[in-house]
Amino acid sequence: MSLPPSQEDQVIDELLERYLGLMDEYAALRAALAGSHQRTLHALARARFTGDRGARFGPDQYDDRMRASRRVAVVGSQPASFSVVEEEAVEEEGGGTAAEGGAQDEEDAERKKRAAKNPLRWFGVLVPQALRDAQTEAVRTVEDVVPRLASVQAEMAHVEIEVRRARKRRAKAGKKQEATSNVGQAISTSS
Repeated sequence: MSLPPSQEDQVIDELLERYLGLMDEYAALRAALAGSHQRTLHALARARFTGDRGARFGPDQYDDRMRASRRVAVVGSQPASFSVVEEEAVEEEGGGTAAEGGAQDEEDAERKKRAAKNPLRWFGVLVPQALRDAQTEAVRTVEDVVPRLASVQAEMAHVEIEVRRARKRRAKAGKKQEATSNVGQAISTSS
């Protein structure tokens, strides 16, 4: 005779089902990250091959003053969610508004500033299309795949904690039920 599952068992089953769904999504995102990384490296290799004679595209040619143009921001507390914030947006949060007459000049200066921050400019004006493809793929990876992957991983950790708590509650309830049944048996045998 099988007993119907207790409420704690149902909660644990639901949490484990949710965890398996997250694990599936995590595996798919890891595969997408690996594929994107492979496409980026392939495009970079094509850029090296098709570039001008003697032109190299590697870490030795990077500008030493390089800064991240995108940053990860943690949103929420439990479970944490991650999103990408562009560097310009972070810098503009503390700034004030411009005067009406200087608005056009400020827009021109902002366009020049954005153009100067484009890392492709470090390698000259006529860079191979494959290098642009590598940059596009890397940016897509950083903006789409990596934050989702980090968010899913954080949610998986949160669900693991919830499963442990539910199992602990179930164990306590089982011990309590066992203790009450032992007391009941002791009372019935003494009568």
